[in-house]
Amino acid sequence: MNSFSINRFGRTLRWVVGVNFRKLLMWTSGVAMAVFAGELILMKIDHSDYPHRQIEGFALLGWLIFIFASLILTSSIVSSIHEKRKREAFLMLPASSLEKYLSLLLYTTFISIACIFLAIVMGDSLRMLCVWVSGYADDKVNPYVVDNAGNQIHWWSSAVSRMWYGLTQNFNSSGHSFIFNAGHTKQVELLTNGYIVARYALSFAFVMWIHSLFLAGGTFLRKYAFVISGIVFILIISLFAQIMTTFHLDSYEYKCFVEYGREGFDNYETVVRMVNSSIAGIVLVLLLAFSCFNYWASYHIFKGFQLISNKWTNYDILKR
Repeated sequence: MNSFSINRFGRTLRWVVGVNFRKLLMWTSGVAMAVFAGELILMKIDHSDYPHRQIEGFALLGWLIFIFASLILTSSIVSSIHEKRKREAFLMLPASSLEKYLSLLLYTTFISIACIFLAIVMGDSLRMLCVWVSGYADDKVNPYVVDNAGNQIHWWSSAVSRMWYGLTQNFNSSGHSFIFNAGHTKQVELLTNGYIVARYALSFAFVMWIHSLFLAGGTFLRKYAFVISGIVFILIISLFAQIMTTFHLDSYEYKCFVEYGREGFDNYETVVRMVNSSIAGIVLVLLLAFSCFNYWASYHIFKGFQLISNKWTNYDILKR
């Protein structure tokens, strides 16, 4: 089968979801309970009188769980067909290698991660319900606070919205963002258009590279794929940081202007954020190139799947 068929792809995807449905349900339930229990523990040990600090702690917990669970699921792309019986059934499906690979990719990358996010929402909603029913906020000095955007943050507020805010607040597209106003000093950050575009592009390329790295590791390895891929990721990031620090390289740069006596402030500091186009371009190209290589390697390894493979890997190097 050399041609790609949407119908065959849909049937293959349905088979993958059906085989892994119980596992996915357990993951969703487990993550929801982990988020719920984690937020209750944070409530127990937190003695803050301001709800926004507690909500930020919940949001950080949710992000950590979301990231780790997503990477674990990505690196387990072929874990459902490690057993000989399941692998035999999967390899005998009337679909092409590309259709089978994309069905596993779609399941781990979109369906599973969407279920993880849903689990976080469920766990956070259970915490909100407990706070509302138990009267937890009745003994607090401040029933709510107002953030910089004018929104009221209560003790029973959702942490999911804060998670999204934490993701998008660093990508201000309006050209400026207020940083702080302390005493007689005001600081304003101005973002150039090139800086905004570069942050979007580099962030997207970085996430794509991480996904491709754990995907390739999960396709190649049969055991400890997440652990080994994580070690490789840490080593690469450490090496990259060392190179950038040693040669004093940076993708971004800034200029600072200090004015006095403006708008009633003794110090009025303006920071203009810009992008170092040459360094940022090289980093972007490298991230995209390594991502494409990882995706290609993952699919190439998958195409060579055999009914019986090596104990540790899915790819027999000696025979190729």
